Amino acid sequence: MLMKTFFPTLYLVLQIALSFPWSISAVPDTSIAVSIAHLQEAFAGNCPSETNDETITCEDALPYINQAIQKYGLRTRGQRAAYIANMAYEGAYLRYNYNIVIRSQGTRSILPAVSLRTFVDANKDVQDLWPDYPMNVNETEIADVLVKANLDFEPGAWWTVSGPGCSRVASRLSDSNSSFVAWETTCINGGADTIVDRLAIYRNVYNALQ
Repeated sequence: MLMKTFFPTLYLVLQIALSFPWSISAVPDTSIAVSIAHLQEAFAGNCPSETNDETITCEDALPYINQAIQKYGLRTRGQRAAYIANMAYEGAYLRYNYNIVIRSQGTRSILPAVSLRTFVDANKDVQDLWPDYPMNVNETEIADVLVKANLDFEPGAWWTVSGPGCSRVASRLSDSNSSFVAWETTCINGGADTIVDRLAIYRNVYNALQ
């Protein structure tokens, strides 16, 4: 069953990616802030009803989302949509801060420990959370430290545009399906079997952010 579904999906991904106009960059816009109306429409009825434990409502999450967008320079609609869509997919629409099996994989974008370490190594202000940095940084506990410091929305925003291999494809994120597939497969690489679902969420978010 896996082989029957994998190859058609992979073929679809390749077809979309090959049609991507690699020489075209998205035009930056100035309306960076996301409104609660935008976020609610983007989540299509999936906003949590209350904040508790790992779950956070769209209203409570919004200031952190906008702060991360501003701090890490998500300058285009496509970049903001990719960031929010990835959080929605990975964290079940703001319901989880950790992978339910691997706790070291976490924050709102459910990034692996090695990716979180990359984020920390790239951001001096975040490094200050570890007095002896770069010594004594336990990679299995990075997610816990970032969540406790209320920085759980930041790694995903940084990774969207600055993660390894992300900058070029992030600059081209737009309303085209191929631009998202190119970004997802190059920057996130969540697996060919997840592309269709991720793309559907991206379409919802992108259309809402207008």
